[in-house]
This record gives sequence, C-alpha cells and structure tokens, in this order.
Amino acid sequence: MVLAGLGIGGPFFIRQVHQERLDDIERLQNERETLPPIPGLTDFKGVIHAHTHISHDSTGTPDDIIRAARETGLRFLMTTDHNSKRIFTEGLHGDYGDLLIIRGAEIIQASQSILAIHLKEYIEEWGAGPKPIWQIVNEIKSQGGLAFAAHSSRFKEWGTEGIDGMEFYDMADSALALKWKIPWVAAQAIASFQDHPDEVYLSMLSRPDDSLNRWDRLTKKRKCVGIAGNDAHQRFAILGRQLDPYQLVFRFVQTHILAPACEETALLKALMAGHTYASFGLLADATGFQFTASDPTTRGIMGDSIPYSPNLVLTARMPNKGMIQLYHNGIMAGLKTARHMEYQVKERGVYRIEVSLPINGTLYPWIISNPIYVI
Repeated sequence: MVLAGLGIGGPFFIRQVHQERLDDIERLQNERETLPPIPGLTDFKGVIHAHTHISHDSTGTPDDIIRAARETGLRFLMTTDHNSKRIFTEGLHGDYGDLLIIRGAEIIQASQSILAIHLKEYIEEWGAGPKPIWQIVNEIKSQGGLAFAAHSSRFKEWGTEGIDGMEFYDMADSALALKWKIPWVAAQAIASFQDHPDEVYLSMLSRPDDSLNRWDRLTKKRKCVGIAGNDAHQRFAILGRQLDPYQLVFRFVQTHILAPACEETALLKALMAGHTYASFGLLADATGFQFTASDPTTRGIMGDSIPYSPNLVLTARMPNKGMIQLYHNGIMAGLKTARHMEYQVKERGVYRIEVSLPINGTLYPWIISNPIYVI
C-alpha cells in the first residue's frame, strides 16, 4: 500500500493527510489557554543533547545552532558534543541574549553513552585502558556536573552510583526503532517534505514504551530524572535539502525546566531535582503544564518527595485538552480526557503523568512528566 502510494494519486493522498494534520494542529493552537504559573517558578523551554561541528558527525556551525534555538523560542540549550578538548576552546557556553547555553559532552565507553552536563574541564576517556563508566561518572560529579544515561536501550550499568537520570526519549533511537516505517516516511518526504516537514516528522513520533518501562522500574528503586534527548546533529542532506535542520529537530521535542530564573545555577539545580517534563512541541506548545501534590500543610511539584497523608491530592493542569494518563509505579491509575485532573492519593509510590493529543484520528504522545515520589 505504501509503495502503491507513489503511483497515480499517491502524492495527492499524502498531501491530504498532511492538510488534515495541519488543520488539527491549528485547532490546538487556537484552543490553547495560558495557565497562571506556579508562584516563584517559570517554565523554561529548552533542548538537551545537541551536537555542533566539534563533533565528527555534525556539520552545524555555532551561528546555525544559536539562530535555530532563537527561532524556536528556546531559553536554554545544553550542548553535548562528542568528547573532545575542543569543547573547552571552541564550544559555546554562557548567555547569548535571551538564550543560555550550558556546555557538556557525550562520553561513550563500550557502546554506552553518558551525557555530561556542565563540564568545566576535559575528561580523559583512557587511563591504563578505557575508563569504566563508574570512574567517568565520578569525574563528572567531581566537577559539579550532571550525568545522564543516553541511548538507554544500549546502556547497561544502571547501578552506577552518581547517575542523575536518563533519556526516556532519544530522537535517534526512536527513528532506528521505526525502520519498518521507512518506505512510508520516504514517500511522504518525496511528496511534501519541502512544504510540510513538520508533518513528515510526526510520522516518526510514537510513545517510547521500552524506555518508559525501564524508567518506571528504576524510579521504584531510587530517584532518576527523566529527560528527552534531541540528539541534534544537522548532518543529513539529500540533493541539497537538509533533512534534519536544527530548527525542525528543536521543535520536535523539548525539555522544560521549572526554575526561579533562567540562569545556570538555578536551571541545573532544578534539573537535578527533577523539576522538569518533556513535550513534543510539533503538536502544541506545552509551556505552563503543571503536575503538583498538595494537602493542607504540604505542596510539591515534579521531582519532589512528599510525605503520604490521607488528604494528599495530585493535580495536573495543561494548556490544551488531552488524554491524561496517571501512572503509579508504572501502572495506569487514572485516565481522563480534559485540561485538568485531580487524584486522591491512596497509597505511597511513584506517580507521573502522560498526556496524548488526537491528530487526524491518531493519538500522539505530547507530555511526559517527571514523577512525584509519595513516601
């Protein structure tokens, strides 16, 4: 059926699908409501895991990545070039107008990747031989950096002390997992990538089931901050057409951090605390989403540990109506299609939210929150 779509009428059908998706996305934009912020906190939208020309497999220049971040409304960007001394001589770091860039590196050992966020100095990957993951993590932490397991399907050493969190979504991993869709995506790209690149990318969007299951198992044992990894490279071009421009990859998925200010210390502290969620921004702008826990004496947000009480209520609010799923210890405990959900906590455990949106008759993942830990 997909290959037949390349024949007579095929491109027309694909363009019709794109138009229907566009209509639904425009409807979401028109229906969006602005939510009052949580007192003392601002929702800052950004990207984690991005490569520049310093990486051997990226062609993106500093001007390219800064321009794309500004055009997509990012407030922060955490770069993670493949480990190199050049990161500390040529890499971007600091304030660039309204954009804060925090320097980092992707360090790979034995096919396992660690995102080292906020590095101050180069970490040598070899000593007498390749350094073990635990030693690399220790060196990251000794510099005051954060360590996240990337490409979680290939990561094995989850018991390593000092790992702050993991990618529960990585764009490269997601694309590789959908190899069976390549003919359909290729047909769409031929028919309409130039006019509708966003909608072509939506064809690759699906819930990261395996990574979320792995994350749920980890959070039942210890705190583990979840992030979305863009894995942006801006390296694939065909016939002069850039298929992975930074602008499109940055719009596809973002990590939001709730912090008192968009400055380095505040953002890193909030990220380490898990005051964060991910959103697939091609569908709709999720800025303003909230997931809180409260009783008459206590209030907490994503990432916080809250004492159990019979009066504890979880509340989720979002700017668009969607299908809200509440997970408790990895098992769905609540389901509602709305902009707002409340849940009376019945037992201790790990609670997180997912929200999906209907586009052209298909539900797409939109928001994935970090957990609230009820202890």
